[in-house]
Amino acid sequence: MTGAGDTRIISLPKDWAERHNLDKGTNVIIKELSGGELLIFPQDSPFDSQKHISRIVESDHVLRDILAAYLLGNDIITVVSKGQEPLSTKSAIKDLSRQLIGLEILGETHESIELHFLIGEEKENPRKFVQRCFSIANQMQNDVITAFLNADVVLAKEVIERDVEVNRLYFLIVRMLKIMVNDKRDISYLKSTACLDWRMVASYSEDLGDASVEFARILAKNPKMNDSLSSVTLNKIKSLSELTTKLLNQSLNCFFEQNVSAAEELKRKIAVQLRESHNAIQNDISKLEKEVVWNLSYLLNLFKELRETAIDIGDLVIANDTSLDS
Repeated sequence: MTGAGDTRIISLPKDWAERHNLDKGTNVIIKELSGGELLIFPQDSPFDSQKHISRIVESDHVLRDILAAYLLGNDIITVVSKGQEPLSTKSAIKDLSRQLIGLEILGETHESIELHFLIGEEKENPRKFVQRCFSIANQMQNDVITAFLNADVVLAKEVIERDVEVNRLYFLIVRMLKIMVNDKRDISYLKSTACLDWRMVASYSEDLGDASVEFARILAKNPKMNDSLSSVTLNKIKSLSELTTKLLNQSLNCFFEQNVSAAEELKRKIAVQLRESHNAIQNDISKLEKEVVWNLSYLLNLFKELRETAIDIGDLVIANDTSLDS
């Protein structure tokens, strides 16, 4: 503090200043993040304009390396073959790029391929991607139950195909959150401490989608799974599916609003309504033949996973209750 206290001075590490040729009169860039942290950059190398580049030599695990580079926030990923040999995995790399949002091929030779990430994350908010990912996954579980009730193989296969979109969104969300935590790029209002919770919600979306796909595959092979069920039981299943869809959406809203009281009330509702409905269906199924019970166990497992997902999201909200800090 100098003078009347109106000015504050920060000392910079000598070795860092020397590495970046900082001297008396040199300008630096100071950036404030959403949590109040300050980042200092040399003016000739501003952080926002730096391109994070990764060079990958082709190997047996080249696709894994590309995915890792994407998730770690690299803007340019160049894959080269060993020596002067042709790039043998070019077709597989192109297929992978189509599964990763924002990653486009902008350069290609016989021996290399260059991938560029073309979405400006600093202008994007991960909330809309989490909402979209969760919305698709929730609709998948709703549709796979509808396919079960109507013995609709076409709809079941559509559910399986939609899983690709959930995975693409999930990878993009992970990339954005990793950048926020590791590189301190301020791409939303989120604090770094909240990124883990957002990652968990995104992973719940993917798990929800995977559970729906698993049941859809069983259904596609055995579309008449509902033949042994009475109309009363089928109506119970339909009602439980509709209630589950509603409560999953409510749990996500509680998370975004960080509404602790609403999350606690929702958990109580889930514990009573969903569990009672699930048990009623389970009792009906248990009276059937052993082979039928075995096939329908996939349906019961799906409902159990959906219920646990809604509870887990509520737990994330309750865990962030600031009134517990004392």
